[in-house]
Amino acid sequence: MAQMKSLAWLVGALLAAPAGVWAQTPAMQALDAQARTLMWTGHADAATRTMREYVAQHPADQAAVLDLARYLTWSGDYAGAKSVLDTHPDAARSSEGQVVLASVLAWGGWVRTAQQVNAAPLAANPNGLLPNYAQAIALRQSARPREALPYVAAVKRARPDGKDARDLERAVRIHTDSFVALDYQHGSDSDDLERSQPTLRAELAQGEALRWTAEFGRWDYRAPLSSPFASITGARSLTEDRGLVGLRYAPSLYTTLSAAVGRSSIDGAGGTTLWRLGVDQRFSDTFRADLMADHDRVAASPRSLSLGLDRTSVTGHAQWTPDFNWTGDLWLRRDHFSDSNDSTDLNAALRRAVVRQPGIMLDLGASAEHLSFDHNPGHGYYAPDNYRRYALTANLYVGLSENAGLSVQAGLGRQRDETFTAWRRANDISASLVVGIFSPWQLSVNAGYSERVLNTGAYEGRSWGITLTRRF
Repeated sequence: MAQMKSLAWLVGALLAAPAGVWAQTPAMQALDAQARTLMWTGHADAATRTMREYVAQHPADQAAVLDLARYLTWSGDYAGAKSVLDTHPDAARSSEGQVVLASVLAWGGWVRTAQQVNAAPLAANPNGLLPNYAQAIALRQSARPREALPYVAAVKRARPDGKDARDLERAVRIHTDSFVALDYQHGSDSDDLERSQPTLRAELAQGEALRWTAEFGRWDYRAPLSSPFASITGARSLTEDRGLVGLRYAPSLYTTLSAAVGRSSIDGAGGTTLWRLGVDQRFSDTFRADLMADHDRVAASPRSLSLGLDRTSVTGHAQWTPDFNWTGDLWLRRDHFSDSNDSTDLNAALRRAVVRQPGIMLDLGASAEHLSFDHNPGHGYYAPDNYRRYALTANLYVGLSENAGLSVQAGLGRQRDETFTAWRRANDISASLVVGIFSPWQLSVNAGYSERVLNTGAYEGRSWGITLTRRF
């Protein structure tokens, strides 16, 4: 949501009322002039309501129709903006309307369609401020976001030293910059297990398509000595040193390939090779899928780690976004464990955009999960035969400023496996505060609480973490 604030300059520049209007009070002005005055002075909600009323009374006023679409885009209501343009096709087909439509599609993440619509305006005016702005917004969301940089440069030439150009550059560079991040995550649960995971991560961009990746961590896992999840070595804690290096390569705007290899070592449990392979493909603006295969330790508890257990996993994910309101996700994961166990995990989620206002975004939806293992070997990890969880979900984002935001995710659900005598609560909530969204330095703080069954079958879990990122 904070990224949408950078459209403020665009609204102001395009919607400035004639000089004579400023001398009038809102009551003296026509509704469309009132709306423009309200938007100019930062009253986006009131401006949108007023312009809606005016457009309903004057549907043939193309300038007002396009202004309304811009207002809704600035507010993050891409579905509403697209609906306005669909309802007024003559306005949308105009040369100015095509630029507005391209902007709506670009902000909504429809990269292919946005570029198609924007092609004619950009060809007609290669140095134009608005076509270059729309192109930059679209391309920054592609697999090769550095291709947006020439269009950012064009916007800076059209509006040198302007805040609008600086805001656009910052919004694009968070996708293109290299970075180093120091991350610390801590978790505990009702089985009295604790984990501490300090990790150093880095990504180095090389050219338009390649990024080198690295991560190194020294993770600590703890359990009471009397716990069935304690290390078989008899130690209270167990430390894992791990590291991976790899790369991500984007052969096109819509495809990303990734690979990483590394090593994990634990005193008393030996070392094991870690690896990951992945592909992410955007087949269209409404459908994308990714596939990931990886090999890692079974880090459910000190017991599973001390036994030297590892697993090889294949995870598929498909996402469907038929319009700007609905998003559907489907995950299927298969795990093969070194103790000859296998599992299948199926997750499905559907959510709808409910609120899109300046500074506030709210999605509501539902999710379902089914998890099953071949057998339960008692090796320190949760291995149900038939676990089910169903939940209602909510995702909220509050923009605290242009450079800070708070996101909250919550689920209200029920769960059961073959050992339960009845359905149990499976509620959870998590929050993340990010400061410095567009700055070279970014700080993220997160916390969460869950009642759903965890890695070892624990019924409750708590987590918190902090991440400091430096972009360059």
